[in-house]
Amino acid sequence: MMARVPESRAGTAKPESMNSPNLFDQKTPSLAAVVERAGQLGVHQVAVVAWRDLDAPDAGGAEVHLAEVTRRWVEAGLGVSLRTAAVPEGPEKLRRNGVEVQRSGGRVSIFPGAALGVLRGELGAADGVVDVFQGMPFLSPLWAHRPRVGVIHHCHMGTWGDLAPPGLAQLGYLIERFGVRVLYRKTPLVTLSPSSAEEISIRMGIDRSRLRVGPVGVAEDFCLDKTVQKSLAPSVVAGGRFMPPKAFDRLVEVLVEVRQQVPDLTATIFGDGPGRQSVAAQVAAHGAAEWLRLPGFVSQEEKVRLYQEAWVLAAPSRREGWNMTVTEAAACGTPAVATDIPGHRDAVAEQKTGILVEGRPAMADALVHLLTDTNQRQSFADAAVERSKQFRWEHTAAVILNALCDDAQRRKS
Repeated sequence: MMARVPESRAGTAKPESMNSPNLFDQKTPSLAAVVERAGQLGVHQVAVVAWRDLDAPDAGGAEVHLAEVTRRWVEAGLGVSLRTAAVPEGPEKLRRNGVEVQRSGGRVSIFPGAALGVLRGELGAADGVVDVFQGMPFLSPLWAHRPRVGVIHHCHMGTWGDLAPPGLAQLGYLIERFGVRVLYRKTPLVTLSPSSAEEISIRMGIDRSRLRVGPVGVAEDFCLDKTVQKSLAPSVVAGGRFMPPKAFDRLVEVLVEVRQQVPDLTATIFGDGPGRQSVAAQVAAHGAAEWLRLPGFVSQEEKVRLYQEAWVLAAPSRREGWNMTVTEAAACGTPAVATDIPGHRDAVAEQKTGILVEGRPAMADALVHLLTDTNQRQSFADAAVERSKQFRWEHTAAVILNALCDDAQRRKS
């Protein structure tokens, strides 16, 4: 029997902008215009402080996001430096896509170290500071007395215990719950989606009007290639860091259930991380290794191929700011079944480019439905490709820099 298509939760409030054909703030000028504005305001060089570098073994979507944004800034004529924690066996200093990168210090010492590095001008003078929250902010209002902007990927409340030892987890919770709204009350803040902005506003106590939204872009590599055929057998793809919030252990259980109704199902969960070994053991315990692959880290080229060949993308996360795999797969003609959480509610256009679900049984039902309903799956795939065209990294970069310019303007007035 065909699975019922799960419906959206009745009565659940959604941000109005989620139903808009374009999630970007149309008032934001082009990136070239914003860089010109920055120059007029005396912002020619910005220092970015972030927890991890793109080369770190546990780098993920936040690092890809930052690399894409800073590259666009440099290409548009802005000077950019980046300070992160050290990368094991990697050089302390390097130049990547025109960005001057310094990587030193540990996962805790990076916070005071980055502040001192910017204040000392270790990578040159900086006219503005971009404070990237990867859970813990850099508390830049205490030390960066110049134009600033904070970038919040998502709210981490409820997941701190998965990410840090008890003492640090409690500190992270307190700063996120109480400290940010006080310390950053005069600092523009940017997040990735309207639904994440709503959650940040509610859980962190930040007025919604203070939060800008700059959805992530989709790199040109991710695209529909009509010469690449979908796999012959029904297939599901998922990917990301093997961390508790990604819930890949839950996805394995879902896929085992789905295969009972779709017996020729194959699946791939790509990526690496500390949880991969336990998920591999889980796959082995189910005797699923022949049809459920865990290839580890894959190249960009291989990732594109996996998206293009898969029938459906699964996104089981418990917490996201956006989830780039959803829109990357969409650009490759692959619809999504995703958990109904902030971030996913904007990355997926509900019942148009995919299905949002609550709970394991609903995810299994939705996957069975899309894998067995060719017409519905193709309709979602066509809509996903078309919708993905709006997600441009140039606009993401413009939103963040424009918020920094607004702070520079405020300081001059």
